[in-house]
Amino acid sequence: MQRCLGWHGLPLALTVQVLLMWWALYLLWAMPLPLRVDWFRVRPWETPLYRRLGIYAYRDLLRVMGWERLRRQAQGFDGTRASLQPYERRTREAEFSHVLLSGVNLMLILISNLRGQVDTAGWLLATGLFLHVYPVMLQRTLRERLQRLVIPGSS
Repeated sequence: MQRCLGWHGLPLALTVQVLLMWWALYLLWAMPLPLRVDWFRVRPWETPLYRRLGIYAYRDLLRVMGWERLRRQAQGFDGTRASLQPYERRTREAEFSHVLLSGVNLMLILISNLRGQVDTAGWLLATGLFLHVYPVMLQRTLRERLQRLVIPGSS
């Protein structure tokens, strides 16, 4: 990739990740998916694992950056019980898009490695973990809390 574009490293990795996220937003808008598979049910062992991997520190970082406030407005979550089911659906959409993008990102990492662009692969890995893997864990942690509230469609 770096030879085609003429630049590499963190700027390239961030640009690729942002473009991938825009693509995923368009994809979910253009082709709404049912997202009802068993994959979205959070297992009892997951939240403790995510806690050990630092998911709450990641959440706190997003809060400091103002991301949570921005997303809450975009998702229409107003804190009422009536807004919980649409919010739960949006956690599935966000998780699906980040899982999809993690797969695309892994392919780009593999291609970069095969082409000898190890620094690009490293930056793609680092940004992919921060922008896709941790968001999946965060969405699943949020949905575990929603499952405990017995929201229809959340289990």
